[in-house]
Amino acid sequence: MSHPQHHPYYDRHGRRIPLGKKIGSGGEGDVFDIGTTKKYVAKIYHKPLDAEKQEKLRLMVHGSNKDLKEISAWPLDVILDGRDGPVCGFIMPRVSDFEPVHKVYGPTHRKLLFPTADWKFLIRTAKNLAAAFDVMHYYGYVIGDVNEGNILVNNHACVTLIDCDSVQVRTNGTIYFCEVGVAQFTPPEIQSSKNFHMERSANHDNFGLAILIFQLLFMGRHPYSGVYSRKDDMPLERAIGEYRFAFGKNAAQKFMSPPPNSVGLSIVPGEIAELFETAFTETGVRGRPTAGDWWAALDNLERRLKQCNADSAHKFFTGLVSCPWCRLEYESGVFLFLSPDAISKFDLNAEWYKIQSVIPPGPLPVIQPRNYPAQPKPLEPAIKKALSLWKVRLVAGGLFAIWAVGLVALGSLDSDSWLIALCAFAAVILFLFPGKELKEKQRRTRNFESAKYNWELVSKKWNAEAGDERFRTHLDLLLKNKLAYEALEREYKQALVSLQGSAKDRQLQSFLENCFIDSYNFLRITANRKATLRSFGIETAADISEAGLRRIPEFNDVLRNELLDWKKLMEEKFRFNPSKSMDPSGVQALIHKFQPRMRPIERELRLGIETLHEIQQKTLKARTRFQPMVEKSARDLAQAQADMEVF
Repeated sequence: MSHPQHHPYYDRHGRRIPLGKKIGSGGEGDVFDIGTTKKYVAKIYHKPLDAEKQEKLRLMVHGSNKDLKEISAWPLDVILDGRDGPVCGFIMPRVSDFEPVHKVYGPTHRKLLFPTADWKFLIRTAKNLAAAFDVMHYYGYVIGDVNEGNILVNNHACVTLIDCDSVQVRTNGTIYFCEVGVAQFTPPEIQSSKNFHMERSANHDNFGLAILIFQLLFMGRHPYSGVYSRKDDMPLERAIGEYRFAFGKNAAQKFMSPPPNSVGLSIVPGEIAELFETAFTETGVRGRPTAGDWWAALDNLERRLKQCNADSAHKFFTGLVSCPWCRLEYESGVFLFLSPDAISKFDLNAEWYKIQSVIPPGPLPVIQPRNYPAQPKPLEPAIKKALSLWKVRLVAGGLFAIWAVGLVALGSLDSDSWLIALCAFAAVILFLFPGKELKEKQRRTRNFESAKYNWELVSKKWNAEAGDERFRTHLDLLLKNKLAYEALEREYKQALVSLQGSAKDRQLQSFLENCFIDSYNFLRITANRKATLRSFGIETAADISEAGLRRIPEFNDVLRNELLDWKKLMEEKFRFNPSKSMDPSGVQALIHKFQPRMRPIERELRLGIETLHEIQQKTLKARTRFQPMVEKSARDLAQAQADMEVF
């Protein structure tokens, strides 16, 4: 075949197609501009097409409609090799300002290419993806080759399907097969097949759709890529074929668990969790959730999101008590939704002013029994008289006792024994048989002990719940957070200064961050293994480390060494540019470093204001509620003490 730019190509109406420069190339063909138009491009195949493929393209052009053109780069017209020659390509809409879907759900790519994208953006992308699949299935097409490279997304979360010439077309009993596929998106029932010359169904597409939706909602994690607890290898293809859904409710029974630093199905509503369970377990063979099912569930989720109080970039399901992204960022140290324009939008001075504006409850009012003078309760006349006689008896009994002891001391025990016994008996009678005053004393003693015990309980509760110790303790904690935040700010500013002197290291890091594993053809690192790497957060040469690779169970020394050698090769290709000043990538690297350390403190300070105000209100309410009770208890004890003084 001649060079495309100088070869005469025609559309099916016999009009000449002027090809421009080549703008892309793939395994099957090249893509060219068409003249000066910016709306359409031409795909010219490398090899002549058989009659079946030519007829398939003609049928697709004939079936083109508005709906298909809105969601895909659908063939609009065939390209003929000569005015009456065979079909050698087709015309399709130009797709610009779009990126492959994996650059949306992969945090590293997303922060570079979609810096303002949050979880709502990912949900909307998933919803639009489901809508695109629904259109394809509605018109009777089966995508077949579902994979992350055939789906593009723009910064409005709009989705476009490309490489549509591979779809399965069925018409008048004839099937034009999709003869390609990617294992990591291939359903278990055809996972072991290496021959894709077979009839696909929408249910097969629905498996790949569920995979992509899962990856969009769960930060690029593949649902079958997890930690396998047995000693044998568990590559991704085998895990899919054996329905080992690592995030499912029965994952433990299949010896699987989610990879480190990931979130589970609890972050989505129960209806979506059940859709994933159906799609990724044995029941899916009979019927997986359709594109329409996913659209409805995702639309419901999108309308049930709330914004995190601690981080405005975090959106999450209203059914959750706390933000899952805050926890995941804190545990992993990876910033999932990054605002690249500044280290922080947190105004420490303003927030600290709010904290200082919370008026302390102050010390507790002093309430003591001694502050409540009390007069003893008067004794009844009979008891008062008995108390007076008790004093006389006490004196008389004492005298008799002394007399008896004196007689014994003088040696009168034999001669005056009867007198000694009489004195002792009189003393005992006078001491042991008091009058009515004893019962009154016992009653007042019981009242005193009860009042004292009640005072101890009430005053302890008063100090614990109405005191200002909790307020002062929490304020001290917030002050420590403030000082820690100020220290981080100083460290960040110093790092910015140091950045000027570390341009080489910074440029190397930036260079490695743009060496994407997906773009390199390895000897042993297949597409499925690349997907596994992404599930463990390894997307670029900068992410590769010995420790990080050892966390992936199925990666042996051979695979690890291939990746480490590749990283070393990339480092050798790096060339330092001394004239390059501090570029945004260097600043962004510092943001990546400092924001995960500063955000938890920001959250503590923001939430601390609410907590401090809550403590203040509870303290003041406790004082209002308990003060009458405490004052009564103090008065009761003061009165009980006074009542005892008469004895």
